[in-house]
Amino acid sequence: MTICSLVIYSKPENTASVAAEVARMEAVEIHADDPSGKLIVTIDHPDRSFCSETIMGFHGIDGVLNTALVYEYAE
Repeated sequence: MTICSLVIYSKPENTASVAAEVARMEAVEIHADDPSGKLIVTIDHPDRSFCSETIMGFHGIDGVLNTALVYEYAE
C-alpha cells in the first residue's frame, strides 16, 4: 500500500480545468483547491510505481506548472 500527498501548482486561470482532469484520475482524491492555482491531492494505491507514474502524469495536464510531494507512506 502506498499513500502520497502532494500539492499541484497550476496557472490560476486553469485551476478549474486542472481540478476536473485530476478528479477523473484513478486513485486520486482532491482535498482542497485554491483560486491561486493550488490543489491538495492524495494518491492511494497498492502499487508504488503507479503513484510515481501518476505524479509524473500530472505534468502532462495543460496548465500544470509543478508538483510538490509532501508525504509518502509505503508498506
